[in-house]
Amino acid sequence: MKRELTILSAAALVLAACGGDDDAVEIENAWARTSPMATTLGAAYFDITAADDDVLVGASVSSDVAAEAQIHEVVAAEMDMDESMDDMDESMDDMDDMDESMDDMEDGDHQTDTGDMAMVMQEMTGGLPLPADETVSLEPGGYHVMLLDLVEPLETGDEFELTLDFENADDVTLTVTVAETAPES
Repeated sequence: MKRELTILSAAALVLAACGGDDDAVEIENAWARTSPMATTLGAAYFDITAADDDVLVGASVSSDVAAEAQIHEVVAAEMDMDESMDDMDESMDDMDDMDESMDDMEDGDHQTDTGDMAMVMQEMTGGLPLPADETVSLEPGGYHVMLLDLVEPLETGDEFELTLDFENADDVTLTVTVAETAPES
């Protein structure tokens, strides 16, 4: 009987050690920018700090908000201007609608003119590294969660739940509030 209690106690300790850690990831200042009526794109931002090295590998949102959520970054990329003009014309038509309310976010093939360099948005298929005890900011013009195929435009005061998936930590679901500007830290 004593041996069985010891085994059960050891199993309980192992299970407790494998359980979720509420302090593994801290998320603050979650918000999403309002979106114009004619667009189907949106973006969510927040500050995230992991207790241990981790990777934000994905995000999901309710299907009544958007069809898909992806981790994105804005990077400088060389462009062959002759080959990319047709693609840019199509993307710019879509982007013109977003420029009014997302003017400081550079996404799609929307570019700042730096010769043959452009700022482009791309999915981070390998995830976003989160160094231990360092705050990583997802913000306009940088890392962000891209919301694709919005069901309806995001309006000031709206709220939705966003679930973040990590390589090591348990999933975290947070409430995102739609606003014109980032919340005060």
